[in-house]
Amino acid sequence: MASRLGTLLVVLLVAVWTCLCYSGVDAKSSKYACEFSNRLCQWQARYAFGAAVIGDMAFFHGGILSNDPTTPVNNTAFEVLDLRTMAPYVMEVEENRTLATTRYRHHLVVWRGKILAVGGQQDDASGASQHVINVLELDINRRRWQLLKQFTQPGGAVAIIFDAAVVAGGQLLVVFQSLDPAGPQRMFLSLDLNSKEVEHNYNLGRGTVQVLDWPHVGILARGKDGNHSHLVVQSKRSSTGDKQAMFWFEVTGKGVSGVEGPLRWTAATTHKQLPGGKGGMLLWLSPMRIIGQPTLVAVSSTAARFSWSKPQGEKVLLVAVFAIMVSGPPDQRAVHLALTSLMMMLPFGRAHLKGLQSADVPLLRNIELDAADVTALPYVGDVDLLSELHSSNVLMQEWPEKGFIIRGSGLADYRCQRLRHWQPFVIQVDLSGKHDSSVRCVSSNTWCATYSSMLTASKVVKDSAALESGAGLHLVEDNGKRIVLAISGQRRTNPGGQLVILDETAPLLGAMIDIADNSATDFEVSDVKGYTFPLAVATCTLKVAGYWLYVEYGGWHYDDQGTTKTNTGLFTIMTVPPQHNRQAMQQQQLPGVMSGAAWSALACASGGTIYLHGGLDIARFEPQESDYDLDGKPDWSFLAPVWGATDQLYYVKVSESDGSYGLGSLQHLSKIGMGPAARSGHSLTLLPASITLEMGMAEGALLLYGGSNTTEPQVSQFATNTIKPKEMLADVALDTRVWLYDLARDTWAVMKPSNPADAPPGLMHHRATFHDKQVRLASKTCAGLFLWAGQKTPVMAWL
Repeated sequence: MASRLGTLLVVLLVAVWTCLCYSGVDAKSSKYACEFSNRLCQWQARYAFGAAVIGDMAFFHGGILSNDPTTPVNNTAFEVLDLRTMAPYVMEVEENRTLATTRYRHHLVVWRGKILAVGGQQDDASGASQHVINVLELDINRRRWQLLKQFTQPGGAVAIIFDAAVVAGGQLLVVFQSLDPAGPQRMFLSLDLNSKEVEHNYNLGRGTVQVLDWPHVGILARGKDGNHSHLVVQSKRSSTGDKQAMFWFEVTGKGVSGVEGPLRWTAATTHKQLPGGKGGMLLWLSPMRIIGQPTLVAVSSTAARFSWSKPQGEKVLLVAVFAIMVSGPPDQRAVHLALTSLMMMLPFGRAHLKGLQSADVPLLRNIELDAADVTALPYVGDVDLLSELHSSNVLMQEWPEKGFIIRGSGLADYRCQRLRHWQPFVIQVDLSGKHDSSVRCVSSNTWCATYSSMLTASKVVKDSAALESGAGLHLVEDNGKRIVLAISGQRRTNPGGQLVILDETAPLLGAMIDIADNSATDFEVSDVKGYTFPLAVATCTLKVAGYWLYVEYGGWHYDDQGTTKTNTGLFTIMTVPPQHNRQAMQQQQLPGVMSGAAWSALACASGGTIYLHGGLDIARFEPQESDYDLDGKPDWSFLAPVWGATDQLYYVKVSESDGSYGLGSLQHLSKIGMGPAARSGHSLTLLPASITLEMGMAEGALLLYGGSNTTEPQVSQFATNTIKPKEMLADVALDTRVWLYDLARDTWAVMKPSNPADAPPGLMHHRATFHDKQVRLASKTCAGLFLWAGQKTPVMAWL
């Protein structure tokens, strides 16, 4: 939901929030996003959908649910992926039942910055499938469909099925099936998108053509103006690998039929061909132009043999890229395919393709290979047909001037996920570089590639959330990669089973999560002498002397008598991941701290500065009694802390010497004028001077968000399990204002949306991080970990 902001906030957004858009495309999702290990949790696994790419934004629409393969996707929303950041969104679009805007087995193409939907099917009110024979035009900025062209059915009784569509210049080129009772035929037409008139209509085959055996149909436009000859490729769904499974036609517009073919074709490779093999099960085949070169890309579910595998090999997803050349006189035209590159999905549980010996390749059958011949694709699960009748569980789309993307659904290996459930994935292949292809992927199942680390990463986050420890997630940079750091103590229940508490006998667990491919590595911190395993800590990360440090402040714990103790003024520093030449953990107590120990907020700056604000501290203890058996008599009594919130702001600097770290004296930052009220459970994020300079803030700023000024004894209530977090937060007034502290001027300012209804959601006990002109929030709730993000267009939207 977008918020239109006042002058101060607009200035901030120009400097801070980045625009996730292209040529006016503003992709937005709902406020509730995803748990970190499944960035596509808002998306639906689907097949028979449409796809299009505009610039660096990929759009997916319609289709049928993979997990319920008789039920169409019942909404008009687009799933959108930013190919620069691999960030997924959901874009709502106005529904128009008259135009059949909810459809499947259709095609999306791009013309003049707009998306066209060509043909398809929809279910009527009784659930019967009806063919749609029109072309719709979507205005992305207005999110509205309108009719561009309505085709007519000859005789009114002929079923029309659209097989393929591309735009070349001002021409829409379409291949469609005409299921005429006199005999099925496949047709090629050219529609002038300006005049809306059909200029050409050619017959690609009648009678002996088995139309329904060719689910893969593609068009390669030979000229940008749409007036040159075009290639049409048709492929049967076959696992035999026979050359007869693929047919090529050349649409020339000359002669009696205007079409030449089927053309002879050959496929060649420099790799040694081995006996046996069938080429695997072809899942998708598509001709396209990659960096201006005619190319055929085939995706198959096939077998690869490794030195460590069984004789029949391992099941893998394989992508084969062929260069297309057409030669010969008019009556002897032939298509020549030359293998240029191969990409193979990593087998389950493997981090590399070492030991690769051979693979069944579409159109080539079994060929000799080694790991150096193949680009590794991240593990996305088993990718195969939904059933014998559904071969469209994968779709490939050209990424103009760069490469292509593959959208599909995969089933995680049972050793990773017991529930066999289709999960969506997108693989991005960038072939625009001078060297090897660049591959990126977003999928929930990629965690299964490093199964043990995935378990640790999930355990770290779940333990942190269950314990309300505050450790959370942190975004760091490691050798140019964006890494999420997760660290937490491990949980256990007390002997009576009433409490979920930290296990002080177990080491701290950590995980470094590469969010580019969702891989993970785990570590532990076992040298924790003197560490009290506190809850409700404030944390941040910073880089000092070339090493990443995890900094923890405050928190509370029970002493040996079961009394709640706070760690006011206590800082804990750990090098992550642990290094053999560095002390694993260091603690330092700073005197004079007035900020609370529990649920305060930290922000770290590169170079070693730590900022600290607010939090809860114990004002006093009051006796409480508990009557578990409800007999009117107390079963036991205890001293419960009464908490008070603070509003103090401090900073301290970290220094390094011979592998050890020390803190300087604590410096108090005073407030001038009105600032944020005393609070806890909020976040504090540093905006660097390079971002805030245009806003007139020469030394950077602190962005404070969320939290509450409640002084309810929530921590002790959590500890005794008398209430749940959801019930407690329902009665707390959360601050939805965004505060900005100018480090140079020592002043606070509040940023307000012009429409209060569009204010960001109130959050408490969340994390915030800044990266690439974006502030991202992660909130721990009863439902899990969720993300919200801000962006400007130049207005801000909280997703």
